[in-house]
Amino acid sequence: MHSAQRLTPRLRRLADDQAGVLSGTQLAAGGITRHGLARLSRDWRRVGEGIYLTGAVTWEAVAWAGLLRGGAGAVLGAAAAANAHGLLRDPPRVLHVWAPTCHGDLAVDHLRVRFRRGRRTGRGRPPRTSVEVSLLDLADVSEENATVAAMASALADHKTRPERILTELGGRVRTRHSRVIRGLCEESSKGIESALEWRFHRRVLMRHGLPIPERQARTNEGRVDGLYREQRLIVELDGMRDHSDWSKDMMRDNRHAIDGLVTLRYGWHAVEGSTCAVAAQVAEALALQGGRAGLRRCPECSDGLRGRRPGGAAP
Repeated sequence: MHSAQRLTPRLRRLADDQAGVLSGTQLAAGGITRHGLARLSRDWRRVGEGIYLTGAVTWEAVAWAGLLRGGAGAVLGAAAAANAHGLLRDPPRVLHVWAPTCHGDLAVDHLRVRFRRGRRTGRGRPPRTSVEVSLLDLADVSEENATVAAMASALADHKTRPERILTELGGRVRTRHSRVIRGLCEESSKGIESALEWRFHRRVLMRHGLPIPERQARTNEGRVDGLYREQRLIVELDGMRDHSDWSKDMMRDNRHAIDGLVTLRYGWHAVEGSTCAVAAQVAEALALQGGRAGLRRCPECSDGLRGRRPGGAAP
């Protein structure tokens, strides 16, 4: 009669390090026999050939399942690597893993691992491509907003530097959104920390010839997205899910108003769908606050906006 086997302390530590995932190879190396594995795996979930999930299904667990299936040299790439670096708001549902040999896709609940054959240098735990490589690989499979958001996060959090991204970009034949990537690297020192701030800068301010505010500026009530200090005008940009505590935002806006500062607040729909109207409003507010803000009409400006002066009156 075989005595019941249990995971050794070493295997338990390894499982904890790998989000609850162990491979048959690791279990055998840890002293678990074939009969012992058959008993232990009754309480586990087999998520691939020789890959066992000993706990709950999490994004990290699926990432480790893909890496263990990929074998020696496997690394997370693209969005999966960007998420492992802490650059994404939401973990991707499709995880790309680079591995030296070919493997079929691995699906675990709503998550899927897709393998790409190739050798990439990995770092960290779980192994993933560098920040710069991850960002550019992400750009190749993502829309512009997702690319800008990840890059802005990496630069704002000092996880990379513009010159590193540009060096990696220069070594590639072709990269999607390369023009935007270069532009964001050039503007990175000016306090742009989100895709919405980038859109506001390029589409609202630059396209319409408006002055650039002091970004991530400090007032008596805390940090604001943009401040025209001399005109005592604040611009706040609210991402799609960034401001859940609206009462706090309103209290701060009210406090600024009491202190004599005017706050303009815009979200995605305004910046993307009413770009020219936002530009006209910023110009009007600057003029009313005593600033010079000659509004340059862009080709998309409507006739009504073309006939509007920064002071608010029609000619």
